[in-house]
Amino acid sequence: MKISSSLLCLLLILASLLLSEARLVGFHDLKRALVPETPLVLDYHGGPLLAGKGSLDIYLVWYGSFTPAQKSIVRDFFASFDAKAANVAPTLPSVSKWWEVTARYKDGNGTHVFEAIKVVKEIQDDYSMGKKLDRNGTQELILRNVFSGRFPMDTDSFYLVLTAKDVAEHGFCQQSCGYHRHTNETLEPAKDPTMPYGWVGDSTVQCSGRCAWPFAHPRDFFGPDKEPLLPPNGDVGMDGLLINVATVLIGAATNPYGTGYYQGHHHAHLGAATACAGIYGKGAFPGHPGELLVDSKSGASYNAYGINGRKFLLPAVWDPDTKKCAYPAPTPI
Repeated sequence: MKISSSLLCLLLILASLLLSEARLVGFHDLKRALVPETPLVLDYHGGPLLAGKGSLDIYLVWYGSFTPAQKSIVRDFFASFDAKAANVAPTLPSVSKWWEVTARYKDGNGTHVFEAIKVVKEIQDDYSMGKKLDRNGTQELILRNVFSGRFPMDTDSFYLVLTAKDVAEHGFCQQSCGYHRHTNETLEPAKDPTMPYGWVGDSTVQCSGRCAWPFAHPRDFFGPDKEPLLPPNGDVGMDGLLINVATVLIGAATNPYGTGYYQGHHHAHLGAATACAGIYGKGAFPGHPGELLVDSKSGASYNAYGINGRKFLLPAVWDPDTKKCAYPAPTPI
């Protein structure tokens, strides 16, 4: 077959361009190898953390309708912070081991974040403030229970509101899947009693693709077109909720008043959990959670073991020692 001179010339030009591009890519790869990336540093801003000896006490509000099975999933998650009670084999990744990274953070006095977490009291609230809440309403809900004596006023504890799938929280889905704040935010924690609190909602019917990923399809939120993973506890909403509860707990413990560990502007920053958003295992990248363990019977994905044979998927935490995202290491069994 004969090739015209013009076609031959075109092929030579294309080959030259491809070779140049390959050399350019190789140059940039070499440059990246020779110039190490600057590690992210979460600056400490001098304020208090949720720190001390023993456990961080949680006061929990179930707002709306949750089934006994759903409550059991959450209760077992919190019970799993007690390593002795959970009785997970030392060689396996566990909830208590996962929290050890967060417990490495320390305040200006050298006091570390509480080494464990436990729920000390629960309250069931059957929509006392309706099915629409905003952030002020969530704070009011906490204060009502404190001022009525149902909860104690404890500035070293954390108050957590979990809302059912039919409750609309202002900013849910569009702005966040959960948050932590503190009461009386116009006051100074050092001078006025103020209590850290947080909120997380069940996203099942509102935005599971965003707030329960990777257990729900993110197509409605411009995510990757990949099949979702199976949740380890068989409930997309609750398994997704626990990912966000874990994220909120990390943020609250390391930056309860906006004066702890973070990088960036006070109102738009990276924290100990958000610095590692979307990372659950080795090799994670946008749209891919990383290498996870898979249950041989159910096919569900997870990265940590808990009490009563439970399995959970927990987010990575920014390790203050290594300056890298730390996640439960998948150990095959």
